[in-house]
Amino acid sequence: MEDERGALDSPVPLLEHARRLHRLNPDGPLPDEGLSLPDCGNRPYVPVSERRSALAGVLQEFLDGRTSSAQDLHDRCSRLPFKAEDAERVLQDLTPEPPRRLLEAARWLIANGTDRRAVLVGLGLLCGNAEQRDVPSIRMIGLLPFAARPVVKALARIPTAARDLLWLAERSEVPARIAAVEALAWHTDPVVRAWVLSTPRELLSSELARRIAELCDLARLLDRADVDDALWDQVGNLLIAMNCTRNYRSEISEYLDALTVYRRWVDLADRRPATLERSALLVSVAEDLRTGPAALVAGTLRQELVELIGNVLVSRTWTAVLDRSARSSDPVEARRAAWVLEERGRSGVFAERFAVRVVVPDPRPVGFSQVEARVVIDGMPVVVAAFDKGPAESPEDLIYSGRLRATSEPKEIRLAEAYCTEGCCGGLYVTIVREGAEVVWRDWRSSAPGGPPQEVRFDAAAYDREVARAERDHGWEWPARTVARLLVERLRAEPDVLGRWDCAPGWCTAWPVDFDIARLTFRHPARTDSFEDPSVQFGLVIDVGDRAPQDVAVEVVESLRTNDPKSFAEMIGGTRNGAEKLGLTYRKPSRW
Repeated sequence: MEDERGALDSPVPLLEHARRLHRLNPDGPLPDEGLSLPDCGNRPYVPVSERRSALAGVLQEFLDGRTSSAQDLHDRCSRLPFKAEDAERVLQDLTPEPPRRLLEAARWLIANGTDRRAVLVGLGLLCGNAEQRDVPSIRMIGLLPFAARPVVKALARIPTAARDLLWLAERSEVPARIAAVEALAWHTDPVVRAWVLSTPRELLSSELARRIAELCDLARLLDRADVDDALWDQVGNLLIAMNCTRNYRSEISEYLDALTVYRRWVDLADRRPATLERSALLVSVAEDLRTGPAALVAGTLRQELVELIGNVLVSRTWTAVLDRSARSSDPVEARRAAWVLEERGRSGVFAERFAVRVVVPDPRPVGFSQVEARVVIDGMPVVVAAFDKGPAESPEDLIYSGRLRATSEPKEIRLAEAYCTEGCCGGLYVTIVREGAEVVWRDWRSSAPGGPPQEVRFDAAAYDREVARAERDHGWEWPARTVARLLVERLRAEPDVLGRWDCAPGWCTAWPVDFDIARLTFRHPARTDSFEDPSVQFGLVIDVGDRAPQDVAVEVVESLRTNDPKSFAEMIGGTRNGAEKLGLTYRKPSRW
């Protein structure tokens, strides 16, 4: 009995823990994301120099023979606070050629380690020194999230382990998968290359998409006589990803083969079987060419490319597919088809001197796309021409706020903000003023490299007509976004609705990823005297569904008027201590 109890009390090696969980779900991420580990958890924060110095001392003692066994090394490491990257860096500083005794100890730590710190030391020691025989245990331990990134790095440095890295990435969470794509983008193995090209668009930064396009030589692949449907789909995804600002700047202008790839990809469109997904690709690419970063690349060919795409989408075969999807009982399929049908009717490249275009992205429930208000001057989108670090402002901030209106009093407005916020990487500003029969845009201010745009003058009457048209146009909205607008209008008109509860409104919007949901934020107290005063931000999730937007807005306002919203909204900002100081019971948010 005592022997049995001792076995039960023995710590479980993390490699065996990973194997057990993998057997429960062999084709996907570990159950519970592998986060419940049978070790003692995290250590307190220690500065990097202290962490590495302590680890270096432990490893040096082992190298000197003062630590006799791998178990002793394990026990010493398990008491150290450090991060995954520390082990490899410390080893590089200690010895360029690790002795076999140290590498065998590393293998023991990975196979038998019961503490994640000891396992991380083993992975760091083997990174760049591992052999094919190490692959099975390394890739298995990599299923545990704490080890995923160092395992990706270790496998990437084993020439024969590319498909093992692919195997791991398919069963890992997003950060590890992205790291695997980055490591394998150069690989020439057809299976690996096809996997890299199939990376979902929402996982790709614009920079990574460009690197994949260059390393896989998309222009050469599209020039083949037998371009298959999968490759065409993948190229479309990469083109769209290169236009995004998810890593702070679009990269399509940096892709030297961009125009060649656009022309060939569009030429091949009508040879593809019509599907909703391909229709969405075509609409998205057309908008990038019309008002997005691709406009700078395509130049005078934009009109031709956009017209070719439009011809495909209005053809009988593609129209039949879209009409059928629009009648689907699947709400996501139906809304995407309706979006394509609406967007395909857009005109080609803008010919007006001044135009405002609200761009609604593909309403598929993945990623975090944004609605943008893009200003076009002489046919060229002004934000992408003068600022490449983030999207254009939202229509609510730029159009419906009245900021585009021109008066005799100069005013500076923001047209775009960096993806990481203005405080980090800036924005794009211009000053608008009316001078007689003209409206002048001048004194541009941008954090992007290069000189700011030149002063631009517009006919005042034409300018006013376009601004008025844009302010009246809500046709692009979907029901939840309409609810958000109506709530903003009502709460602005009736400040006492929230004011009676000592609350002040924050922002209210609906995102494409949450298509049937509007989100309203507010803060309590309504005013504070300093940043030191306690404050709590609340969020209200509003399920719209198929109800009339006006009815939903009225219902929400009445609820806020008659019930203290602090009692039913979620706490999404502030601290537990701050909430308690305000007499509130802290509640962890569940839908934010």
